[in-house]
Amino acid sequence: MKIGALLKFYESGYNRYGDEKYRKIKEHGFDCVDFNIMNTETELYEATEERFTEILMKEKRLSEEAGIKIHQVHGPWRIPKDVTEEDRQERMEKMQKSIRATSILGCKYWVIHPLMPYGMNDLETGMAEKTWEINLKFMRELLRTAKEYDITICFENMPMQNFSISKPEKILEFVQEINDEHFKICLDTGHLARFKISKTGDAIRLLGDNIKVFHTHDNKGDSDTHQFPYTGIIDWEDFGKALNDINFDGVLSMETAPRADLSDEEFERQSKELAAIARSLRE
Repeated sequence: MKIGALLKFYESGYNRYGDEKYRKIKEHGFDCVDFNIMNTETELYEATEERFTEILMKEKRLSEEAGIKIHQVHGPWRIPKDVTEEDRQERMEKMQKSIRATSILGCKYWVIHPLMPYGMNDLETGMAEKTWEINLKFMRELLRTAKEYDITICFENMPMQNFSISKPEKILEFVQEINDEHFKICLDTGHLARFKISKTGDAIRLLGDNIKVFHTHDNKGDSDTHQFPYTGIIDWEDFGKALNDINFDGVLSMETAPRADLSDEEFERQSKELAAIARSLRE
């Protein structure tokens, strides 16, 4: 099992290293990166196809030269706005472009959140069934692009208590209804903790080999703060046992990182510390 660092392409503290960022990530002790391109208000999504390919091919080359694998890509996310067909069509186009980016990077796994056309509280407003229907239609269409590029969509559990497609049980039900090898699960440990679910291992055992990628981080149960493991409520011993129980042999990817505003010295110290924590979880 390998360990992965979070690289927010336009925002990460690792960007302080410029073209050396992948070499520094390797030096700090990681094997892989989660390449986050959630923000669509960036050059990448506005670029011409030629420039789009140029940007991504450079990142692929730099990562390969450093011995770092881009294991997973995080696709577009925004505060819920996908109410109209026009909204969803615009979102579809950005997501399809993100899938193409994943393919150019030589990556197989692409992480995405459910659409929230009626906001984060559809359980309270009685719109859960409609939310489900819209997501099924949207994801089935998106799946055609994913299969064209041989990309696996990894549907992520969410931290919103009043949103209908949040808990692992609902994510699993949705994936089973899609019923396609190119549509699986990203398990986010911090999002589980927002439901006061400290026994993350139970969710791992429930989802089993449907889990293809992880977002690994911690919190106190009251906010999705993306803390280092062992600083919140999650039972990490049970987490490790559960990984063994399902024979997980992929990448244990951290979705937390040192703050970007730290000094170079402190950023490097904390990055190495996080890699050591990830290795301890793996072992």
